Amino acid sequence: MKRYAVALFVISVLALVVACWYFFPSDGIKTRGMTFRFPSYEAYLQDLKDGEGPDADSAILAARRAFELMQESDDTLGFFKEYFTSDPNRIFLPDSGYSYFDSLFVEMEHAGAEGRVLRVMHYGDSQLEMDRISSILRQELQERFGGSGPGMVPMVKTISSVSVTQYASGSLVRYARVSDSLSHWTSTHRYGPMTQHVGVFGSGRFNFRKTENRYAQENASRISRVSVLLGHNSPGLSLTLKCDTLAPRKEVLDSAINEVTMVSWELPYDVKSGSITFSGDAEVYGIMLDGAPGVTVDNVAMRGCSGTVFTDIDSTVMKQSFDRTDTRLVILQFGGNAMPGISSRKGISLYVDRIDEQFEYFRKVAPKATLLFVGPADMCKSVNGSLVTWPLLPELNDSLKVHCLQNGVAYWDTFNMMGGSGSMRQWVNHNPPLAGPDYIHFTTRGANEVGSALARSLLVYHDFLQLRRKLPEEELNEYMNR
Repeated sequence: MKRYAVALFVISVLALVVACWYFFPSDGIKTRGMTFRFPSYEAYLQDLKDGEGPDADSAILAARRAFELMQESDDTLGFFKEYFTSDPNRIFLPDSGYSYFDSLFVEMEHAGAEGRVLRVMHYGDSQLEMDRISSILRQELQERFGGSGPGMVPMVKTISSVSVTQYASGSLVRYARVSDSLSHWTSTHRYGPMTQHVGVFGSGRFNFRKTENRYAQENASRISRVSVLLGHNSPGLSLTLKCDTLAPRKEVLDSAINEVTMVSWELPYDVKSGSITFSGDAEVYGIMLDGAPGVTVDNVAMRGCSGTVFTDIDSTVMKQSFDRTDTRLVILQFGGNAMPGISSRKGISLYVDRIDEQFEYFRKVAPKATLLFVGPADMCKSVNGSLVTWPLLPELNDSLKVHCLQNGVAYWDTFNMMGGSGSMRQWVNHNPPLAGPDYIHFTTRGANEVGSALARSLLVYHDFLQLRRKLPEEELNEYMNR
């Protein structure tokens, strides 16, 4: 073929592509039940516009820079005032009350000296799987307030964790409120604080050991306090703990106990591995792998959950569990799984009403706990060939924030911390990727950034409490309110 013919063919193809680009219907051409689409010129311009928006590094660096500015600023009060009113990484507080977390921080400060392990329950969807986000929050809180260990874990775990290696065997049945092929529902609804429990029927064994995962946080490996949260046991139930080279330690519950009880062992040093052998029947609601007194964060990841199932869990078991475990902060991180089922503002309204019901439930079962809601991350879907933020997601985020604040619950805005609409694309395209190719879930690196940003935002309010203790209250209020 002659050169001019090849050139003419290439030019003709390009002309056809450009014509389709400009004139192909934006909603496609429908025929025989199928729709044919072609990327539009407007979509191309939108892609360029999205690419020019705030990238992932900008959002992450902005979150980090706030804490550097606090230390560098000559006007410390001015920094806090600006942070609480304009920083996208701030935690939004009911009535803009900067004292919202004060009582929680006082308890955290005293826990270590009093020999207590104060617990933070971090509930969420699959973004929290493998102890992601929670592990970073736990480490940073423990660096500030003391404590160690990976926290509470279920006896049977279906998805591995970066913070501890565990497995179980024996005559065991897993019951879970958010069930899968490896679990069952129970008519008693006694799922417990991890939204699941394991029935031990005659015998069972739980094993744990220090993890070698490269994403494990330093404090998670230090375990010197082991506890079992259980109930509805048979008379004579025995539990035997064996760790490293320590002599076995056995506890026997002589009588049947229908309420939630806790069996604990204090160890003389941090152990690398251990096992708990059960002989008898019981419902095991959780196993706590803790260390030095202080603070810990318990990770509860519920794949596919939108956060509206807690009201279906037996409130007596939940309240007794929270009382016995000294739970003082409950974090609910949901919203993403609700998005695919929301197609209108009415759908948003129905969802946030269900979330309001969960707040009332937790006020009943965990009356000593402070509540914090973490909103959904940005999510992208394909619309006419272009990846865009899910329609109504920004409105859902805003509606959740308003409802939380109206109901006296603090709110952390993951969506805007990431950079807002379209930011998920930037997180996916980051090198290395901070989110996966589904444009929904964070990678471990991305989850670590989110966990760090959440932890630092929470600790800003503790820093402010420490500053306020040094200043006259009248002077402080006058400055912050003017």
